[in-house]
Amino acid sequence: MNDILHVQHDSAQVGTLVYNRKKDEITWSYEDTWQFGAESFPVSLSLPLSKKAHPDGNIRPFLQGLLPDNPAVIEAWGKRFQVSPRNPFDVIKHVGEDCAGALQFIRPERLDRILSGELDSLTPLTDEALEKRMSDLQSQSRAIPVLVEGRFSLAGAQTKDALYQKDGRWYIPGGRIPSTHILKPEMDEFDHHALNEHFCLKLAAKAGFRSSESRIMEIGGKRVLCIERYDRVSDDDTFTIMRMHQEDTCQALGRYPHQKYQADGGPSAAEILNLLDRSSDDDEADTIAFVGALAFNWVIAGTDAHSKNFSLLHGPGSFLRMAPLYDLASFLPYQRDRNSTKVKLAMKIGGAYRLHQIDSSSWKAWASEAGCSPEGVLEIVRIAIGRISEVIDGTRTMVAETNDVPFLHSLADAIAERTRKCAEYID
Repeated sequence: MNDILHVQHDSAQVGTLVYNRKKDEITWSYEDTWQFGAESFPVSLSLPLSKKAHPDGNIRPFLQGLLPDNPAVIEAWGKRFQVSPRNPFDVIKHVGEDCAGALQFIRPERLDRILSGELDSLTPLTDEALEKRMSDLQSQSRAIPVLVEGRFSLAGAQTKDALYQKDGRWYIPGGRIPSTHILKPEMDEFDHHALNEHFCLKLAAKAGFRSSESRIMEIGGKRVLCIERYDRVSDDDTFTIMRMHQEDTCQALGRYPHQKYQADGGPSAAEILNLLDRSSDDDEADTIAFVGALAFNWVIAGTDAHSKNFSLLHGPGSFLRMAPLYDLASFLPYQRDRNSTKVKLAMKIGGAYRLHQIDSSSWKAWASEAGCSPEGVLEIVRIAIGRISEVIDGTRTMVAETNDVPFLHSLADAIAERTRKCAEYID
């Protein structure tokens, strides 16, 4: 017995997912019109358009990468939909109509109604309903709310919601209408994590890195980080929101989400850089951006900068660029012992994971491994350190206008101190 999911980009059929339940095999096939279309792009760099069909071993890691990493969320979805949480096909057929990127995964019985616009909708949320959604997310008592069929497949370990915002109001989108923002309630495990991420995103932007737009909201007396989706663009002619396709580098390199950390078999920073060198439409700019992002995370102690936290944006005609930065946060405020030598990055720099072991020789060794100029890489790192040092006080002042709490100043002070140390490591 075979199950089918149609994969659409706007009104165009990109391809078909077929699940052979007896063999437990998923296969992916591009539509001829998409495979040979001048404006087409691959679903993933790991699923090139040069091949019409791709087997289970290639498509399954990509599908798994569309789903949350949090086992509790997946288990809750499995119970809700009465499917195996270990089968990405069965889960995506219930939540795949608004994923990261531009694709919609649609069940056959819903296809005509989706394409006709019959199911297009914006269901307004009252303040009370929005508060309940955030409360449910924070407690994970219901995992991610799924109030409309086919919504809210968001990757990552942190629970989050995807909604549509218009004129200051929040809506649940349906049919072809995409979500525009991601809402992430405060994490219980880490004090002020929403503010941490917001500050680091603003710091990166002020230091010259393309970063996701964020703001802190208060919903039901609790902080929520609101992120504007970078994989959505406004069409000025039609006044509609359009999807842009994206994938993370873990997907692009054909790895499963549980391999997102290099120590678990995930991509190294050199692999990601080589991927950009082969595939980017501006490989020089993206090389500088990626190396700069590595340096930024090294400086702020961004210990979660793994391969799922770097993404690629696909455009018509297989156009590809590195996506803006997201999920930036510093571990420094949560480090009990400031002299600890155990803090690690997610990817090695010159053979070292531990922050205190990374210096100029490490960056040079990594550059040689990645096929780059050692002096060129060091210059990018120095520039990143200098820019962070220049803008940290201004970023603190800007964020304090709406979030002037002791944690903000502790975070900014810790990053400023760390920036000075990193400058010494490089000199």
